[in-house]
Amino acid sequence: MRLALVFPPSMPPTSPPCGIAYLKAYLGTGKAFDLNLDYHSILIDKAQKGELPPVVYCESPEDVREAARFLKDSDAFFDIEEYNRYMATFYDFFNNVYPPLQRACMKYLEGSAGSWMMSFLDELTSPIKRYHPDVVGLSQMVFPQREICMALASYLKHEEYHVILGGASLWHNPEKYLSCKKCDVSEVFDAVFYGEGELALRAYLDEEDLGKIPGIVYKKGAVIRNEKKNLVDLDGIPCPDYSDFLLEQYYTPEIVLPVLTSRGCYWKRCTFCTHHRSYTRYREQSIGKVLSDLKELQHRHGTSHFLLADEMVHPHRYNELSQCIIESGLDIRMYSEAKPTREFTGPLLEAMYAAGVRALLWGVESGTQRILDLMDKGICVHDVEKVLEASHEAGIWNMVFMIIGYPTQTWEESEQDIAFLQRNAPFVSTVTGSEFKLEEGSRMYEAPQDYGIKEAGPGGEFSPVCQYIPEHPLENADLLSKKYEVEFVVLSRGSWYFARMRDHMLLFADRMSKNPLKSQ
Repeated sequence: MRLALVFPPSMPPTSPPCGIAYLKAYLGTGKAFDLNLDYHSILIDKAQKGELPPVVYCESPEDVREAARFLKDSDAFFDIEEYNRYMATFYDFFNNVYPPLQRACMKYLEGSAGSWMMSFLDELTSPIKRYHPDVVGLSQMVFPQREICMALASYLKHEEYHVILGGASLWHNPEKYLSCKKCDVSEVFDAVFYGEGELALRAYLDEEDLGKIPGIVYKKGAVIRNEKKNLVDLDGIPCPDYSDFLLEQYYTPEIVLPVLTSRGCYWKRCTFCTHHRSYTRYREQSIGKVLSDLKELQHRHGTSHFLLADEMVHPHRYNELSQCIIESGLDIRMYSEAKPTREFTGPLLEAMYAAGVRALLWGVESGTQRILDLMDKGICVHDVEKVLEASHEAGIWNMVFMIIGYPTQTWEESEQDIAFLQRNAPFVSTVTGSEFKLEEGSRMYEAPQDYGIKEAGPGGEFSPVCQYIPEHPLENADLLSKKYEVEFVVLSRGSWYFARMRDHMLLFADRMSKNPLKSQ
């Protein structure tokens, strides 16, 4: 069957989606479409032509187009003041566009879409329709993609394609995509894939009996969910195939390619987290396989910038990978997420820098030890501070993630968080964070009373986020986020926008380093 693999809006448009690139490489067939990139281009064009819907206000369409040009300009891009100015325009425009678009998608699913929405969906899906697929596979990586993902599926279903859905976010309630009463998508999807998709998708394309395909949900009178079974050997997955993407059209002067070197989370103990639910268990590619893929991607696409898109890379693995890269002479730059444990020593971080690591995104979450213990992060504040300083001294740019309003947090503890950030500001390039959300499937949800939660409701049909009542509500809690957000901007020595465009942080970190890539 002729397969179209589709990545929907809206994510940062700085790099191609690796999920469908890996699937295409594994299957050896199909064509990949990044509708997220197309979405950004289409809306910039519509703003310029005055064709945005009335609910979307754009004060200066020409400024938006100029900002888009700037982000692709290798000469002007690295002026940090200009970067912040243009990113403010770009970010504010798309931040204002997406919520009304999500609402318009829901109206479309309810049968009340206007002419603008129909025209937009037609333009966005036109590359797929020109391809004439038999099967359209939509990849929903994060929950905010779901409204437009469902609208795209419904629109494409009218073309009489088989429409299937998969992606990391499908661990939560995949059955609801075939049984939801709130919006009419129950007849849109022919099958929903949850968990890892390689083996199941190959079986589906080979037209095997749905009842025998593991890890899918389908409808046969009733909704049936098949249990997950076998896992693919990660070393057996070919190098991701990015050949269908126009890499020069992404909003960055130099492309950063994502590679996934492990699946799952090796820690899996953070009480608030559900990220590990997307995979059955933690496992890794061999270091030799990682090195081979990095070399192959550098050769194919002429790029030397990479994101290790793992949930996080642990220090022992970084040590092995760094030594292997150094010995091979491979000249690349890369970044990843990591947990600031004491094993990230000065010598290790120096070796990582020598191997090409230029930025690290640290899951710190709190500068208060009691809260870190409640989270079961497995780190202590003193060690975190030493790691941030050692990383900075090695030449690596640090981004720090914080969680705001963790249950039982006091105002005094919020002051401890701010003091922690201020104390470590010389070693940190960007500070960012988000408000705490209780998610169904987390350890906290299973035993809420152990974490200061009096009552917790169920997650939504398509989202695991739950409403909850704390045992002791924080007074003036609505002011807490504003307090943190001000500090995040003030303490971000590089750019606060790096939290939204992470690939850009890698490029800046390398350009400002003592030995930037020669190609620059």
